[in-house]
Amino acid sequence: MHRTTSKGKGRSLMLLLLVLAAVALFGILVQQALALPTFTDPSQGIGPCQKCHTMDSTHAKPAHAAASCDKCHVTNTATPPLPTACASCHTEATILANTAHTVQKCSTTPGCHGYVAPVEATIAIDTISPPNKVVKVKKTIKFSGGVTPVDTVATSVRWVVEMKSGSSWKQVKAGSATLGFLGGAMRFAYSYKPVKKGSFRTSASFYNLLGGPKITSKAVLFKVK
Repeated sequence: MHRTTSKGKGRSLMLLLLVLAAVALFGILVQQALALPTFTDPSQGIGPCQKCHTMDSTHAKPAHAAASCDKCHVTNTATPPLPTACASCHTEATILANTAHTVQKCSTTPGCHGYVAPVEATIAIDTISPPNKVVKVKKTIKFSGGVTPVDTVATSVRWVVEMKSGSSWKQVKAGSATLGFLGGAMRFAYSYKPVKKGSFRTSASFYNLLGGPKITSKAVLFKVK
């Protein structure tokens, strides 16, 4: 009975030590992940600010020279400014969107201060049938394509077909196509049945964000014989 109890206590103690070790390791990892570079201190290979923004060049800027010292230095001039002090004038969004800042990476944070560069929205017509882009009059030609990002608010795309007339293009058909999730991507498809011979082109567009700019694909050329 005594040996069994001793073994039980030993296992419990070992389990407790393993749990404490795991908690300690987790705490270290969290601290590393939350660590941020400052004006004078780097973090995980990123920064510090003064590596690029030296004291002399910073003080020489007219806007800085005209500002009061306590605008940047929280305590006194011997205390380096905090990144938040920079953001009070330059705005956090402007600082974080700067290419010189976003190109810096580390193993736990995508860019300085947890900033993730926005995904540029795109649209493309990537599949045409027939693939040679030549169709006869009153025969259907089909188009399909995709948009990014997959979490776009758009539920449809607008498409247009234009016919070449001299040196200009004139719209002959327009419509909308449903945008849906297919095979890990946002896809759309539409078709056109020409009634005249000639040179044509088609393009598609969508709005990635409500109230945002219209994003248009490159035009795809095709012929009707």
